[in-house]
Amino acid sequence: MGRFRSEKDSDYYKVLDDAINSYTWAAVVKLQERKVIDEVLGPIGQGKEAKIVLAKRHDGSYAVLKIFYPVPVRFTKSRYGYIFGDPRFRNLKISDQLHLVEIWCRKEYGNLSRAYEAGVQVPRPYGFYRNVMVMQFIGVGNMPAPRLEEVGLNNLDDPQAVFYEILKNLEKTYIAAGLVHGDLSPFNVLYDGEKPWIIDWGSAVRRGHPKEHEYLRRDVERILQFFKNPLDPHYLFKRLVERGSYRGPLDVDQEGWLLVGGKRLLDD
Repeated sequence: MGRFRSEKDSDYYKVLDDAINSYTWAAVVKLQERKVIDEVLGPIGQGKEAKIVLAKRHDGSYAVLKIFYPVPVRFTKSRYGYIFGDPRFRNLKISDQLHLVEIWCRKEYGNLSRAYEAGVQVPRPYGFYRNVMVMQFIGVGNMPAPRLEEVGLNNLDDPQAVFYEILKNLEKTYIAAGLVHGDLSPFNVLYDGEKPWIIDWGSAVRRGHPKEHEYLRRDVERILQFFKNPLDPHYLFKRLVERGSYRGPLDVDQEGWLLVGGKRLLDD
C-alpha cells in the first residue's frame, strides 16, 4: 500500500502550493485509490496553466502529474477555439471556468492517448481525474528531460536526425492519429539525448476542425524555422494534406516513416 498523504501534511502543501486545494487533493487521492499512482514526490516544473509534479507508480517507476491550476483565471477565452469546432465537443456547454479546466484536462488526456495508440513518440498516458493527468516520466533517474528549446539547435549532435524524427511524428499525428497538435514548437518537445518526445497535447484538435489547416501550417512552419531547414513549408504542408486524404492501408517502414500508398512523406 502506498503512502497516502493527509491534508495535515504541511510539507506536502508547501511543495504543491498554488496547484493544490481540497478539490485537487481529492483528485490526487482518487488516482492513488485507483492505483494509477502510488506516492507523490514534489514539483519538477511549472507552466502558465499547469504544475508538473513527480510521482511514483506501484512498480517503482516514475510518473508525472500534470496538475491544471484549479484557479481558472489562468485559462483564457483563447482556449475555447481549440474546443468548439472539434467534432468530439459538438453541443458541449461549459458551465463555468472550473468546468473548462476539467474539459481541458480530459481533452489533453484523450489527445495524448490517441497519439500514443497511433505510434507517435509521446509519454505514455496512465490516467486522469478532474484537473489532474498522469503520464510517463521522460528523463534520466529523477531528472526530467529538457525541452528542445532549452537544449538549443547548436547542442544537438545530429540536428537533421532529430528534425526527421519530429517530422515522422508530425505526420503520424496528422494521418494515423487524425489530429493536429496545434502548438508544436521546440517548447513542446522534450529531448532525452536520443530522441524527441512531443508533449502538451491540450491544443490538439481532430481533423475536421474548422482551423485544421491553419494549425497544421503553423506547426510545420515552427519546426522548419527552429531547425533552419530549407524545405519549403508550403510544399510540406500541401504534401501532408494530400497524404491525409488517402483512404488505403497505412504501414511504417524500418526507419519509422509512415508509408502512404507505399511512399514516404519526402519521396518524389
